[in-house]
Amino acid sequence: MIAYRISPGSPALMMIVAALFGCDDGRPGDSGPPDSAQDRSLQFPDGQVVDGDGQWTDQATCDKTLCGSDCVDLNTSCDHCGACGNACSPDEVCCNGQLVSRIGAAGSPLVSSGPCGILVYGRYANQGQTNKVHVLPDFSYAGYKGGGVPLPAAPVRRTVSPGAGDDRAAIQAAIDDVSQMSPAADGLRGAVLLKKGIYQVGDSLYIKTSGVVLRGEGQGAAGTVLLATKTSQHALIRIEGTGSGLGEVSGTRVDIADSYVPVGRRTFKVASAVKLSQGDVIVVLRTPNQAWIDALGMGQYGWTTSSYTIGHERKITAIDGDEITLDIPLVDTIEAKYGGGAVFKASIQGRIESCGVENLRLDSVYSSSTDEDHGWTGIRLGRTVSSWVRQVTVRHFGYEAVGITDEASFNTVEEVAMIDPVSQITGSRRYSFHVSDGVGNLFQRCYSRDGRHSFVSGARVTGPNVWLDCLAESCHNDDGPHHRWATGLLFDNTKGAELHVQNRTTSGTGHGWAGAQVLFYNAVATTDVICDAPTGAMNWAIGCKGTKAEGSWAPGEAFGWWESHGTPVSPRSLYLAQLKVRKGQAAVDSVTTAPQRKGTIWGMLGKWAGEGELAAYGPDPACKYGILSSNKTVCCAASCGACGGTGCSQLPGGADSCCTSNITAANQSCAKQPAPCVMP
Repeated sequence: MIAYRISPGSPALMMIVAALFGCDDGRPGDSGPPDSAQDRSLQFPDGQVVDGDGQWTDQATCDKTLCGSDCVDLNTSCDHCGACGNACSPDEVCCNGQLVSRIGAAGSPLVSSGPCGILVYGRYANQGQTNKVHVLPDFSYAGYKGGGVPLPAAPVRRTVSPGAGDDRAAIQAAIDDVSQMSPAADGLRGAVLLKKGIYQVGDSLYIKTSGVVLRGEGQGAAGTVLLATKTSQHALIRIEGTGSGLGEVSGTRVDIADSYVPVGRRTFKVASAVKLSQGDVIVVLRTPNQAWIDALGMGQYGWTTSSYTIGHERKITAIDGDEITLDIPLVDTIEAKYGGGAVFKASIQGRIESCGVENLRLDSVYSSSTDEDHGWTGIRLGRTVSSWVRQVTVRHFGYEAVGITDEASFNTVEEVAMIDPVSQITGSRRYSFHVSDGVGNLFQRCYSRDGRHSFVSGARVTGPNVWLDCLAESCHNDDGPHHRWATGLLFDNTKGAELHVQNRTTSGTGHGWAGAQVLFYNAVATTDVICDAPTGAMNWAIGCKGTKAEGSWAPGEAFGWWESHGTPVSPRSLYLAQLKVRKGQAAVDSVTTAPQRKGTIWGMLGKWAGEGELAAYGPDPACKYGILSSNKTVCCAASCGACGGTGCSQLPGGADSCCTSNITAANQSCAKQPAPCVMP
C-alpha cells in the first residue's frame, strides 16, 4: 500500500489518482488500469481509502470489517458472511456469520420461524408427483409500491362543497383541474377535498392521470357521502389508465430452458438471455399443452391451450449467463412435460400510478331490494399501479366495493367496507373485494356484510394477491378463487362462512379448477373449508378452522395440503412475517395498526362495520375517539356528547358509557379497548 500525506479532494490527489488509475481525460496515450490488486487502492493517513473502482470508504469510522471498499458486518452481510467474499445463495441468509438455508426439510411445517428472525420453508411435491422441490412463495410483495410502504398524504389542491342538484360536474371539474397540475417529486399532483355533506352524482367520476387523489371528510353517515343517482349499472369512481395487455416487445421472446421450475423459485435458465437486461419488466409465460389439459380433465369444460397461456408480470433483478433472477417468486410450476414456458420483455404503456380514493362513503339509490339498475361497483381500478383505496364505506351497490382489473398491480385497499348490497342473490353479484386481473394487490382490514363472494378472484389471475385480516358476515356463499385457474392467492386471517378452492367442473360456463397455489392461512370458516389440489399443482390450508369437506362439485378430487387443522400456527400472519424478513419491522409498522400487530382483529372489524373510523373501535389510550372527563381520568363514549356530570345517566349510551363513576368501577383500560374506559 502506498501512502501519501495529502488532503482528499485536492488537485494534487486528482492528478495522482489519474496517473495511477489511468483516468481518461480525452487525450490519446492514457494508461489503462493497473495490473495488481495492491496498486488499485490508495490509503491516506486519516484513514480514507479510494479503491480501484474509485469508491471512498472511511476506514477510521468503519467499526466492522472492510471488505474491499465495503464496511460490513460479517455476522449479517449476505455478500460477506463470516469472511470477505463468502456470499449467500438466493436461498440463504447470513446468520451470526454462518450461511443458513431458508429451505428446510421436506414436509410439515411448510413455514416456521428460524434463527436470526428468518422463516424456514418446508419442501413439498405437487399433487401426483414425488419431487419435493416446491416451497411456499413470498406473498409480501403485495401492496402499494410492492409492500411495506406507507400510503402517502397528498396536499389539498381543490375543495368542493355539496350543491343543489347533481354535483358530478363540479367534482369532475376539480379532478380535471388537479390533473393538469405538475406532479411533485413524489409523483403526487394533489387531492380534491370533498367537504362533509351529501353529493348527488349522476354518473361515473374518472381519475385518468397519475398523482390525483379524491378525498372526503369521513366514511361515516355524517361524513362525505357520494350518492349514485344513475338508474343503470355503473362504477361510481373509476381510476383507469389507457391501453391493454402486457405489451410484448417484438423479438424478445425466449424459451425457458429448465425442464422444471418449481413454485417459490426466483431463478431459472432461458435459452438465451442476450436480449434481456437487469431491470427489464418481463412476462413469464406459462405455455400449457394438451397433455396438461388432459391431465386435469378440463377439455370437457372448454379449456384450450391458447386460452390458458397465462403471463406473470415480473422484473429481472440479476442475470448470470443465461440464468435470470426475478424480483418476485413464481406462483405456478413451469414444467416441460406440460408445455413449459417462455419469457419476453414487456412494454406496458398507459398505466397510471399514485392515485387514491379515501375517507368517503358511497351510497346508491335503488327502487327495491332486488333492483339491479343502479350503482354496481363502488370503485374500479384498471391499468393502475401503486395506488390505493382507504377508509371508504360502500353501501347499497350490487357488485363490488372495489374491483381490480386490467393489469392493475401493486395497489392497497384498506379499511374499506361493503355493506347492505342491493341485488338479486345469484351469480355475478356481491363480489365485495374482487381481483379479476393484476398482480401484487393487497386488501387488508376490510369488512363485508351480506356478500356472496366477499374475498374473491376471477379467471386466470396471477399472484401474489393477498386478503389480510378481513371479516365477512351474513355471507351467502364462499370466499376464495371463483373460477379458471387463479394462482398465488393468500387468504391470511380472513373470516367468513366458507373457504373453497376446488374443481368447480360445469359451474358457470365451465369454471373447472378455480385455482392453484392458493393458501388459506390461519383463516376461519364458520361452516366448511374445501381445499383440493389439481394434478401438477397444490393448494394449502394451514392453521385453519372450519369443517374439512370434500369438494362440492367434484368430491373425488384429491385433498390439498392440510396442516394444523383447527389450531392456528405461528407466525400469526404469513404476509406480515414475510414482509418483516424481507424489509424489516419498520416496514411492517408502517402499513399495520397496533391491534393488528398484537393479534386478530375480527371483533374490532365486526363492531366497526364501516361506520366511522376503524381506529375508534380499538384501544384508545389518548381518548382520541371518545370524550375525556374534566379530571382526565376517564374516557366516555363519543355518543354521550359529554363526559360525567349531573344527568350523565340520561345521556345517549346511558350510565355505563357516560358516567365517570360507572366507568371507573368497570376499570377497563383505554390501553386495551375503546371508550368507555379508564385512562392508562
